Amino acid sequence: MFAVDSEFHGGSIEVVRVPSRGTVELALRCDSAAAIQQWFSFTVASNAKPRRVAIVNAGDSSFPNGWPGYEVMTSADGKSWSRVATEYEEGTLSFLHRARSELTHYAYFAPYSAARLARQLTRINRAAHVDVRELGRSFSDAPLYEVELGDSDAPQTLWLIARQHPGETPASWAIEGLLKRLAKAEDETTRSLLERAVIRVVPLVNPDGAELGNHRTSASGADLNRVWDDPSEESPEVGAILNRLQETGCDFFFDLHADESSSAAFAAKSEGNPSFSAAIEAEEAELSSDLAAYCYEFVDEPYYDLDAPGEADLSCAANQVGERFDCPAITLELPMKADGSALVRPGWNERRAQKFGAALVDVLARAVARRS
Repeated sequence: MFAVDSEFHGGSIEVVRVPSRGTVELALRCDSAAAIQQWFSFTVASNAKPRRVAIVNAGDSSFPNGWPGYEVMTSADGKSWSRVATEYEEGTLSFLHRARSELTHYAYFAPYSAARLARQLTRINRAAHVDVRELGRSFSDAPLYEVELGDSDAPQTLWLIARQHPGETPASWAIEGLLKRLAKAEDETTRSLLERAVIRVVPLVNPDGAELGNHRTSASGADLNRVWDDPSEESPEVGAILNRLQETGCDFFFDLHADESSSAAFAAKSEGNPSFSAAIEAEEAELSSDLAAYCYEFVDEPYYDLDAPGEADLSCAANQVGERFDCPAITLELPMKADGSALVRPGWNERRAQKFGAALVDVLARAVARRS
């Protein structure tokens, strides 16, 4: 027996061929309403001998440059994840399946479920300085949450959002680490930070895409990080966040993502914004320096081509927010893989992403202290 299943939250794969012997052939599935394919998450029920599993259309994926050096993630219990040796040759991604339990889970990166987020929000909402509220509704009418940490009358306001692209799950694990530390009032750095600033976090911008097992788009087919200049009825998630930003103001903005091709975390800054200034440039440089100092996987050098002055894409969240509020605004990209090729040790996983998020508290504390 060799049974493949992806009918669960965030599941995604297509079965091409399961012969009685030999290689099992699977295929990446497109997003539910867009021609994007990269994310996969599925379980295997098998009591047979080890079988090779091949994702035969990996070379036709949206980001094929992400496969060299990449290793599939696996779990026997859906909680603790590790890497398995993976080959990428002639457009096919393959690995050897060995049954580790009744169900063995495979995924592009460790999935982050809506149930896990709900449990975390319930836990941290018990803290006196934490307020979890519904910010708006998604295209498919799922709740969109804002987490407020600290005093809303604090002199500075920091915003962090994550998972505009639902397949970029390292961002959710990092946000969990961040929120877990920020919820501890006894943490000296947290206490110092919240004396100077209120932190506002949207931990899951794209709940519909996460539910559907999409990699980059929402239920409407929208890439939510390409509509910030003009959100529509097809992107109510962005409209709700922008409305709230207008109410609260913003002094620092971070948008957490994960890059398919990079083996390290890096920052994309707002140098192309029309209003970009020497002051913003200095603050963003200091943020990058602090990220390199506190977050092991971060490399303080550009990975994307720099935008020419005045040529930033203002449909992207960080550029739009930085321009509207004349503030430092960074797109923080985490890796999907870590093969050691970019000064980052191998083995990047959900536990290290949580530690990365916890270390962001130190970075934010230093940023607000410089402005105090």
